Amino acid sequence: MTITPEQAREQANATLAALYSTVTDWDTAILDQVVLAIAGEGQTFSMNDVRTVVPEDACRRAGLYFHGLVNLEHPHVLEHVGDVVSVNPKARGKKVNTYRLTAAGRKFLTERRTARIEQRKAAA
Repeated sequence: MTITPEQAREQANATLAALYSTVTDWDTAILDQVVLAIAGEGQTFSMNDVRTVVPEDACRRAGLYFHGLVNLEHPHVLEHVGDVVSVNPKARGKKVNTYRLTAAGRKFLTERRTARIEQRKAAA
């Protein structure tokens, strides 16, 4: 069965939406904190750095988290600056991207973290 490019795009978007829904608010909160902590001063970082401080369960969804940040256009959160070999033995030597957090990205993540805290206070 042949599908049109539009149908393929719709299928891909539906698949991505289903995958993104597996990234919990908890995962996002943890990963936002980690990115701000390890890259807040302009340092480059990769999943290797994240893996050293994040629980394995959150690591499994970190790729979707980073994909979401990289594809944000307004604000531009992460700048792809290169790649390194993964330290994850299951990756078998595959490369992982290295990123730099932009100033706009730092502001975005800080505001998202503050909004989460305020939401929690309001719910209490």
